[in-house]
Amino acid sequence: MAGIGEAVGGDEPVTDLLNRVARTACTLLGYDFCAVFLPDDSRHALTIVGYHGLSPEYVAKVNAQRPILLDESGGEEAPTSVAFRTGDVVALEDIESMPGIGPWGGVAHEQGYRALVSVPLRRGGRVVGALNGYHAQPHHFDHAEISLVNAMATQVAIALGTAQLRASEQNTIRELRRSEEVHTLLTAIALRGEGVGGVAAALAELLGHDVLIEDIYGERLAGGFTEPRPEAAATEVMLDGKVLAHIRIDADAQDLSRLDVRAAEQAAVVTALELLRARTAAEVEQRLRGSLVADLLAAGSDVEALLDRARRLGWDLSGPQHLVALRCAGPRDRLLAAADRVVSRVSPRPLAAIHRDDLVLVWSPTAGDVAVFAAQLMGALVSAGTAAGAVAAVTGAEPPAGLPTLFRTVRGALNVADPDAGLIDLREAAIDHLLLQLDDPAALRDFADSTLGPALRYDRDNGTELLRTARVLLEQDLDRHATAAQLHLHPNTVAQRVRRLEGLTDLKLAKPRDLLRLTSALTVARIIGLG
Repeated sequence: MAGIGEAVGGDEPVTDLLNRVARTACTLLGYDFCAVFLPDDSRHALTIVGYHGLSPEYVAKVNAQRPILLDESGGEEAPTSVAFRTGDVVALEDIESMPGIGPWGGVAHEQGYRALVSVPLRRGGRVVGALNGYHAQPHHFDHAEISLVNAMATQVAIALGTAQLRASEQNTIRELRRSEEVHTLLTAIALRGEGVGGVAAALAELLGHDVLIEDIYGERLAGGFTEPRPEAAATEVMLDGKVLAHIRIDADAQDLSRLDVRAAEQAAVVTALELLRARTAAEVEQRLRGSLVADLLAAGSDVEALLDRARRLGWDLSGPQHLVALRCAGPRDRLLAAADRVVSRVSPRPLAAIHRDDLVLVWSPTAGDVAVFAAQLMGALVSAGTAAGAVAAVTGAEPPAGLPTLFRTVRGALNVADPDAGLIDLREAAIDHLLLQLDDPAALRDFADSTLGPALRYDRDNGTELLRTARVLLEQDLDRHATAAQLHLHPNTVAQRVRRLEGLTDLKLAKPRDLLRLTSALTVARIIGLG
């Protein structure tokens, strides 16, 4: 007993200590074999933790296939379960003489014992396990023997408490060391300026799981999952009481240890700092870009000074430039951020900024077809949920000094355009583009309606296509035969439609003044979605 007591306070592993207790019990009390039982993690069964007189293979088999269940009742309940549940010693002198033993009797026959004593292990008034002694033959357990087994059970309980305290201390030390390692690693990433991508990579390495960092709109900022995962452990990235982003881990929350959760929380702090740094830098750049674009589009600016300023910021605007303007509903900061992700893949990178509530881009012809890009940009913004009902206008390329005029044109087009107009192509210079530079879109709408209104209403009421015929006729340079071929009509039908249109609008296409008015009205009508 003294030897056991000395071992309790030592560094001997708890399993070895429990085996020593079982061996001592067999030696002192003549048991054929002995076992120490503890509840499993679910506390639904008791398993053998320390033993003597049994083979490791047999113990492993019993623990895996036939543990002592704690949720049995009546005659089905094993003696060890009764001792654990009630906290009383259970002694059976001969199980063969007991009527109606439950399924545990089969285990008794398999193990080859006739008598057993099961003593509860108490610590702090609570039962934490059981110590069992077995005899192959019937045996009478007297008071002295039970007292001695009780004393050994007390030693076992003390040993378990000491081992658990020691294990808790070791876990605390490991947690502190791991926490320090995580803190050092993430701090180094922040100091090196590796950004959100560095945080995602480091956290994935620490946890052994894929990590995805996305903003509050669900757009990926860094990392990613090998396969999509609908449910993943998540940690919020907070700054000033607001959620900036989410860190998602490719694992269930219950599978993460306390250290894993702490690492994710520390990563969230560093991510917040990185996002703050990136946001601050982006805001500075956006202000610089916004100021440059505003000055470029203002009449009377010093063009050479603006070009030099653009070069210092990384843009060469010395040649002719297209202008793209996009209008949609939604937060402007999110719109610009989404557009920046699209234009970052273009070379040379266009100059983009929010100007007068519209997204404006200065596009170099060397970057490709501006109309194709504008359509791709609208598609990307709509598909990402950033924009809804977007309308955009593109112009031809002009030297920087002509950008203010181009902006007045696209601004006028956006002002009169239907929200679902899509892409308005203004690359071919025309006299009717001057109309779009008017600051009053209502006047343009009135102009189009007053000119084309009777024909529009006639088309609507009679199911005809007078306006479409007029557009095709103008595209075919007033060639009625070519117009008829494109519309799959007889030339006489085209002539009849033209006469009907002239009668309704009081215009004569043979008169240059009326032809200009019709052309301009059709252009405005196309932009505003009239007819």
